Amino acid sequence: MVPDALTSSDAAYKPPLATTFVLKIAELCNLNCSYCYMYNKGDSSFRLRPKFMSRDIAEAMLARIAGYAQRQNLTNIALALHGGEPLLIGLDWVEWFLERAHVVASSADIAFGFGIQTNGTLLDQNWVELLLAHKVTIGVSCDGPEEWNDLGRPDFAGQGSYKKVRAALELLAATGGADWGVLTVVNPLAPPRAVLKHFVDLGVEQIDFLWPEYNHDSPPPWPAGALGQYYCELFDYWYNELPSPPKIRWFKNAMMLLLGGRSDCDVLGTNPVTDIMVESDGTWEPLDTLRICGDGITRTGLDVRHCDVEEIWAVPLYQIGLRAQKLLADQCQSCAYRRICGGGYLPHRYRQDNGFSNPSIHCADLMAVLSHIRQQIAGDLEEVRAAAATVAER
Repeated sequence: MVPDALTSSDAAYKPPLATTFVLKIAELCNLNCSYCYMYNKGDSSFRLRPKFMSRDIAEAMLARIAGYAQRQNLTNIALALHGGEPLLIGLDWVEWFLERAHVVASSADIAFGFGIQTNGTLLDQNWVELLLAHKVTIGVSCDGPEEWNDLGRPDFAGQGSYKKVRAALELLAATGGADWGVLTVVNPLAPPRAVLKHFVDLGVEQIDFLWPEYNHDSPPPWPAGALGQYYCELFDYWYNELPSPPKIRWFKNAMMLLLGGRSDCDVLGTNPVTDIMVESDGTWEPLDTLRICGDGITRTGLDVRHCDVEEIWAVPLYQIGLRAQKLLADQCQSCAYRRICGGGYLPHRYRQDNGFSNPSIHCADLMAVLSHIRQQIAGDLEEVRAAAATVAER
């Protein structure tokens, strides 16, 4: 079920503008991650698309994005190379694309920033040198120590991926000037301290701990409260015990929001979901993780060869992402943590009978973690106030 997000009175509505485009340059992957939203959560749309994005499609896409940036007076656009596994498309293609993107950006008087999300199994010195030369931010997917990473991230022969991924992380840690970090999907049955220590020991300075992709039609398999307990223990170790802790995006944004600031992502806070996906066949699509909500739910038929970026504004599912706060459940509307969690990440709110007007499937865990972090911050602020009062009395 995808309910309409607009009424007839909204015909002239101009949405918040997308500044990030996620480019599915490869529909293939060389791993078979058990929790993958693209292949193993019920969506089969990848089967209908080319294995790799062609250069003709990429050319058309870059021209459309540059034209959109000029029309909307945007000077900076982020392009994230994604998949599947994007490195499968080959070094020559990526080098051509980065060089071509620079030419297009220069001609349009805009700037493209580049990122790539890879499973790391193919990342070698040649890849690192190319990405570094073009100032590409590198994200590597890894779920922690070998036994936990390989539990969910095997190849199609059932063999673990850890040794290759670790080699990639060690290469990046030894490369000066690289902007890189790790993305890990949380398994609440894993020991959070051991997972974080593993990354710290490898020299990882930026980590994104992702909440697993489940919703009300497909709830998580572990005991109630396990996910919240994981994040609370992870936070305590990160906040109180590590002398030089890495940046953890989820914690950073949670703390910023609790202190009255803003979030820089769409998994926390009330920011609209503006990111636009470009599939290997050149179609504009809404947020890719929404695939967990139904087979083919993100398909639009809007082709970069014939359609400007702005045409996705009329797609109901994209509009829902822009106006997600208007679709909150009653209990979310009145919740004290609404501004912090935003009702939960959009795909996690879905239920077939009423769409996205539900609390997150992780609601209880979110409340537990945010309350825990708030108590820690409040205690620290009270200590600061007490110390300042003592100094003032002297």
